[in-house]
Amino acid sequence: MFTVKPLESPLAKAVEAPMHGSTVEVHLNDGSYLPTGEKPRKPTHCVLTPKFVTQAERIHHLTVYEDDVWILSFPKCGTTWTQEMVWLISHDLDYRTASEVNLLDRSVFLEFSAFVLNYPGDTIEQVEKATRPRHIQCHLPIALLPKQIWTVRPKLIYCARNPKDASVSFFHHYRHLHGYRGTMPDFLDALLTDQILFGPQIPHTLDYWNVRREMNILFLHFEEMKTNMSDVLRRVCRYFGKTYSDQQLATLENHLSFDVMKNNKSANNSCVLELVESLSGKKVENFQFMRKGKIGSHTEELSEEYIKRFEEYITKHLEGSDFRFK
Repeated sequence: MFTVKPLESPLAKAVEAPMHGSTVEVHLNDGSYLPTGEKPRKPTHCVLTPKFVTQAERIHHLTVYEDDVWILSFPKCGTTWTQEMVWLISHDLDYRTASEVNLLDRSVFLEFSAFVLNYPGDTIEQVEKATRPRHIQCHLPIALLPKQIWTVRPKLIYCARNPKDASVSFFHHYRHLHGYRGTMPDFLDALLTDQILFGPQIPHTLDYWNVRREMNILFLHFEEMKTNMSDVLRRVCRYFGKTYSDQQLATLENHLSFDVMKNNKSANNSCVLELVESLSGKKVENFQFMRKGKIGSHTEELSEEYIKRFEEYITKHLEGSDFRFK
């Protein structure tokens, strides 16, 4: 079903992290059941871990329901933000439950236990047993999603982000949560050569973009959520067939603002920090899961050389596509 290729280059070894260990490329052997989309594309592989490989078929055969809601993204592209927004809109703005039940339990990270070493649970089973309608968060590309998704056609929401900003955010995530102790240049070099967990980012995004109309995927951009959240909220409402007053939407927009979200313990993934600390036995210092949430923050940390390399990388991958990052 899958072909697995260990990543054994010196660079791949240099960017291994204690949370997940060594990495492999996972390729789908037969994608004939996948939607064709607007242009024929070979679905991208994904950088994952040997532990994930042992769970890949479970995910492939997962039962999917029509009322499922799937939040899909590459890491650090506004996932948590999107999860909270979508859950509230589809649950009639139930702020009380949102404050009492952690977002990780309201919107389960499907493959979390499949790549984190020594994870004390089974997030795939958690999804299987979740009360419907299930909200499921996932960083996997289309090739590694459950096969039933393409015939059952649940709600699918994808959030994209400019790779330059996402890469800097992912570096800090890797360092503080995954326990990465290497250099930023090594991390960036590995990302630009498709050797970082869940990569490559751009083909990941393009695969979803290509099937967005055929599969009725609601396609969002992190940057739009930052600059015009009111419009994004109305788009999400239409997608779920929900109608709210201007005042209700204004209240929701405030709830979803970065300053409110980063201090919301029920939705800011602070419990992930606690889990990482318990697994590693070390305190996570000077880090919040929701760190800056800015557009263009890469200019504060990337050199001109790396900005140029990212721009060339983006241009190369987007050649022949009508998709553009914001």
